[in-house]
Amino acid sequence: MRTVAWLEIESSTQKVCGIISIITNSFLIFLILTKSPPKLGAYKWLMLYTSFFELFYACLNFFVGPSIDTYNSVLIAFQDLDKVRFDHETAGFLIVIYCSCFGSSMALFAVHFIYRYGAVNIDFKQKYLSGGKQLFLYICPPALGVFWGIIVWLTMSETQMKTDYLRQHILKKFEVNIDECAYVSVFFWPKDKSGNIYPDVTSFIGLTFEFTILGISFFCVTYFAFKCYRWISRKLGNMENVSQSAKSLQIQLFYALIVQAAIPCIL
Repeated sequence: MRTVAWLEIESSTQKVCGIISIITNSFLIFLILTKSPPKLGAYKWLMLYTSFFELFYACLNFFVGPSIDTYNSVLIAFQDLDKVRFDHETAGFLIVIYCSCFGSSMALFAVHFIYRYGAVNIDFKQKYLSGGKQLFLYICPPALGVFWGIIVWLTMSETQMKTDYLRQHILKKFEVNIDECAYVSVFFWPKDKSGNIYPDVTSFIGLTFEFTILGISFFCVTYFAFKCYRWISRKLGNMENVSQSAKSLQIQLFYALIVQAAIPCIL
């Protein structure tokens, strides 16, 4: 069960992980710009694009780090205003941006696997990723992130009903006054004035859209990961006429593919 102490641990962990992420992504950007082998081609820019996004996401942790909790049929992500230097409206906006970044990060995983498959399957690349079509890989993640944020803003914003319902729970569990918090939440089964439980259509619609985005991203990851796995496995056994450096690069990317495929599954 989450407690006041857990909130402190969570906040400290987010900041420590944020610092580690900033350092590692900054170093990765340096390596990409100065040490990338020419054989990486356009993938260099996709990795650079991803690293800058992750750097922004990590920096955002120092401005807002919402805590997530559940209570009956409510899921809430809230930020104690005493721990940030922003007013209520700004903190609420930053929470929406934080949620948007999560949506973008899921799309980025899918984009990497689509590109990797195009890198090994020339026919696929020429048909879907050649020329200006490659811009899709760069536009899709932020576009889905914006869409995710709009969904959160329209369907999960604060309401007086949610605030009243959560007030005692948040105060008892975290010793925090919810009126001094910015939050987003879904309330699936509220009660009407007569005490009858009814489904909150807005919450269900919002979550349906988000699960659809996650489902599409996860499908792309698994589908193109499997396609890459089949292609690379087949080609690794037929590389007698390929240079050692090219073979080594394919093997490294193959193992990286396995690790990358595991990340969305865990998330």
